[in-house]
Amino acid sequence: MPFFSVIIPAHERPDLLLETVDSVVKQTYPDFEVLVVYNDKNVLPRSTFVDPRIRTFEGRTHNRSAARNVGIKEAKGLYLCFLDDDDVYHPDLLKSFYDTLQRIGFPTDGVVRTGLLHCLPDHQVVAGAVFKEEVHDSAIKFVLQNMTGVVSCCIPVKLAQSIAFDERFQYWEDTHFLLRILYGNQLVQMPNHFYHYRYHQNMGSLEVGDLKAQCDANLAAINDYYQNHVSEWSGFVPPKIFRRLMAEKRLMYAIRAAKAKNKELARNLFSQSLKDAWVASSWKEYLSFLIAYLKG
Repeated sequence: MPFFSVIIPAHERPDLLLETVDSVVKQTYPDFEVLVVYNDKNVLPRSTFVDPRIRTFEGRTHNRSAARNVGIKEAKGLYLCFLDDDDVYHPDLLKSFYDTLQRIGFPTDGVVRTGLLHCLPDHQVVAGAVFKEEVHDSAIKFVLQNMTGVVSCCIPVKLAQSIAFDERFQYWEDTHFLLRILYGNQLVQMPNHFYHYRYHQNMGSLEVGDLKAQCDANLAAINDYYQNHVSEWSGFVPPKIFRRLMAEKRLMYAIRAAKAKNKELARNLFSQSLKDAWVASSWKEYLSFLIAYLKG
């Protein structure tokens, strides 16, 4: 039985996928398995991966949540890690997870997290937020206010299997899952930033596609957590945090719509965002919207 199971939902990005899997194979801690779940057309034959620790599966639908659930169900390890097929691990990530788990007694009711290292197209790197209880009050509040990512976390397999991803959602689905995981469970933050979140023109979160549908899908997942999991957040955050979150989501898609020269959609989303909440800390995003809208 391996100690870690690393789940990778794979899309049609074979070159990036090879780099992603290679970053796991090169880990300094060797006791792991890799589960590659093809979420789209299988563009790499199974024979591509010769390491016996790598297993491949076919996803049921074009659905990230479903693909991750396949991995959770098939995992043989004691702890789960997630990895997107266009990102990479620092070589010492699994060792760092193991050392931290060992230090805190291998809990079955807690999540260990590394920081995200944002790797930008211009070769700049920006360290993401890290959880500090004395600053953020609770893990629930931290996840709602910061880009956290289930990919940055190590989760006991039995805990993940008891929750699973909600397959209705393909946007904000990882935050929805992580918030439910963290209810009643601890979050232990490591000081490093060993998950390398790579930005590039083919990343799924930057697809233009149907921007209104993508925005609505984000809001549906947020609203579901807000309305149907009240007992899990009411003791940790005020309701207004959700209005702010929805305002920020609509503003983000308003900017994308403006850049895509869809002025009507951009205007509507921006107006709805202002109705949700005025977010003073998003002044740079407001400025970005105005510049993009006027240029369009």
